[in-house]
Amino acid sequence: MTAPRACLLFLVAAGLSTSACTSYEYEEDVFLEVDGSGRLRVSGSEAMLDALLDAEVTPPSLASSFDGEGLAVDSVRETKRDGRSFFHVQGRFRDWNELCRHPAFRGRRCRLARAEDALELEVEIPPFPGAVPPGVDPGALVGFRFHLPSTVRAHNAPEGVQRGNILAWERSVAETFGDAPLLVQARFDRESVLRTTLRVLALALGTVVVAVAAAVALMVRRGRRQLAAEARAASATTTR
Repeated sequence: MTAPRACLLFLVAAGLSTSACTSYEYEEDVFLEVDGSGRLRVSGSEAMLDALLDAEVTPPSLASSFDGEGLAVDSVRETKRDGRSFFHVQGRFRDWNELCRHPAFRGRRCRLARAEDALELEVEIPPFPGAVPPGVDPGALVGFRFHLPSTVRAHNAPEGVQRGNILAWERSVAETFGDAPLLVQARFDRESVLRTTLRVLALALGTVVVAVAAAVALMVRRGRRQLAAEARAASATTTR
């Protein structure tokens, strides 16, 4: 099997949205809603997840480690890449600020709060504990992506806003186990794109309905006037 084909099959099996076959050792995707709820997807190599959780890494143990404390796990899957095990955890959360107190994300400082007519997101992700695990390439990437629900006003993501209001932060494995934390900052609208779209559609539909109703009313009035005029003409003819 060729390398590009193997890459494609891995991405499909893992359910990742990565557009190119980049070597990621660990990834987090947060699908955030304006009310603070959302979905979380964590994917990583066995060595990286072991360093994060400091526990044996198997599908049952991962389900146990991630489930609870504001996170409901939907699925845990294992895939293989170059003979190594990678695990993929998906779940749902009710409150982003509560999720950041989860033991799996210990040490993080999180804030999602209203600021005038916008929402402000700030996350400080500390370095992973310990040293780079044996067998893990220090130059491989670690990615953190936030899929935001509304128009992004400001952020500190290096690559800017990607398709679908996605903001991404990447660093090497060596940096992830280094000394400096990763700071995530974003400011976005309090009203979701979906809600805004539905409101615009409702307004447009209402405008169409009003216009059609007005046109029908005008036609009815004209019709009545025409019938009245015809009736008067017929009456005058009969009188003669």
